[in-house]
Amino acid sequence: MSGEHPREQPVARVEVDTSRCVSSGQCAVTAPLVFDQDEAGQVVVLAAEPGARAAELARQAAAMCPASAIRVHPAR
Repeated sequence: MSGEHPREQPVARVEVDTSRCVSSGQCAVTAPLVFDQDEAGQVVVLAAEPGARAAELARQAAAMCPASAIRVHPAR
């Protein structure tokens, strides 16, 4: 084996409204596998369809977002 992990089945769909983002960075700190920030500090989605653990962290990040710019929906 090469040490690679099989990709988790997506359980959520992450959407962000970058026009609402205030660049607090809470999302990137809370869920670094799902979110990052660009040079201007705006949210960047790294995993739009995360697996179970990352989806739970994305939900926490959405709840903490001061601008309510993050939405986490069930996977399609």
